[in-house]
Amino acid sequence: MPKSRDEVCQLMDKLLLHSLELMEQEVRLKTTIEAVTNDGQLDLAHTRFTKGAQSVSAVQLPTEDYRDFSALNSLIEDRDELGQVQLSLDNHPVDKETGHIDPIRWFGILIPATLQSARTKFGRALEYVVECGNVQIQLRNVLLNYGALKRLKAEL
Repeated sequence: MPKSRDEVCQLMDKLLLHSLELMEQEVRLKTTIEAVTNDGQLDLAHTRFTKGAQSVSAVQLPTEDYRDFSALNSLIEDRDELGQVQLSLDNHPVDKETGHIDPIRWFGILIPATLQSARTKFGRALEYVVECGNVQIQLRNVLLNYGALKRLKAEL
């Protein structure tokens, strides 16, 4: 705990610099997410163009009558040694008994390479989204600490 006004000001400066670094990282991640999802969408469009509009469309998606299934990826919220929240992805293997099915199989047995590529890109985008969420949590914590130091500085 800082005891002098100068120490508090130095800590506030360091926190502000760290918050700027986190903001820059967040913007970089968001632009990466946009680029990767755009590439994935282009791969989907290419698949629809080459295979036909009806072969890769909402017609293959499950309806209300389809049996329930579980996602292959789920979000886990953990706490680190300091009690800070950390997000991570839990990847589940394909297993029909537990309800984890492979949704790419809705589009047939012979999957086009561009559809596989789109799936990979959207998976990477999901990882970037989780990383961006972690950066946002860190940024929120830095700003909360900055507010506490600002109040402490006013008391000194």
